[in-house]
Amino acid sequence: MRVLILGMGNPILSDDGVGLLIAKEVGRRIEGVEVVTTTSVGLNLLDLVVGYDKIFLIDALTTGEKIIGELVKLKGGKTTSHLFSSHGINFFELLQIGKEFGYRMPEVGEIYGIEIGGEVSFGEELSLELREKIPYIIESIVDDITSTF
Repeated sequence: MRVLILGMGNPILSDDGVGLLIAKEVGRRIEGVEVVTTTSVGLNLLDLVVGYDKIFLIDALTTGEKIIGELVKLKGGKTTSHLFSSHGINFFELLQIGKEFGYRMPEVGEIYGIEIGGEVSFGEELSLELREKIPYIIESIVDDITSTF
């Protein structure tokens, strides 16, 4: 089974890049998975996900209702901002379009959102508040993904 861990985010918007960092580290700890990190949204994701059996997504989340660094497993209509683009189709529409064109599209195993608060600032470093929670987030995601195999 081909499993993809897809980390999404923007590395120059400080905490918004957390999905990229977390995905790489999770991939180092789980044997047999592939990791892709991207700043892309919409149709640009199609080539990245075609051919996988299962996909796990990791991205920043801004609800304003949770504690910075809180890990949230997203279901249904709740997702991260990168999965819903105001400039194109959302991630779930992308999967459907891929299927309609005959591509082998992955099952979504889980979507992990990491709360980053309401404000995003320019910078290449994560905030201290978020950095302190990185080890816990990584372990939680690794444990969750490996429990599905």
